[in-house]
Amino acid sequence: MADTGSSSLEKKQNSAEEQIAWKRELPRKYLADEDLWNDDDFMPKGASMEHRDLFRKIYSRYFRQICETDGFDIDIYPGEAKAATYIPYLDLEEKTDMLMELANHAIQEYNNKETSVYKYEVLCIEKVNFIWAECREFFLTVKVNNLTLRTPLETFQIHAYKGPHEENIVRLCRQKVLK
Repeated sequence: MADTGSSSLEKKQNSAEEQIAWKRELPRKYLADEDLWNDDDFMPKGASMEHRDLFRKIYSRYFRQICETDGFDIDIYPGEAKAATYIPYLDLEEKTDMLMELANHAIQEYNNKETSVYKYEVLCIEKVNFIWAECREFFLTVKVNNLTLRTPLETFQIHAYKGPHEENIVRLCRQKVLK
């Protein structure tokens, strides 16, 4: 009987892992025509099926922006749907302390790990997107001050989240490349 319980637990964990992988790979698969349109995944709640072609165009642009910017710069959002995996985070005021803590931690790690003599300090959060994986992962665009040169503001991109024990986990911290 204990094996049955652990077996069902493994299935739940695998399905959660599969869901996370699906969310991360969906944009590339969709843009490469590997995933076919599925109304249940792509249509936002309450949207009329007569707008399906419009949503296909929206998703093409949305997924292209996700792939080109690693989820940081998205100026279109198709609405609440299973396939809309990267979501603009609009509750900045509610979670400012936590987001600033993540940003400061990421910049401090960057300052400590980079061989550059430049040191940076977070000034403000410009925008935030997030995805739901095992937890809410944030894609922060922040303005920083170069403490070494005292130059004008620079922009950094940070992919970070709070771990299961409330530890700060930084997946990426880089200077934003302006195109």
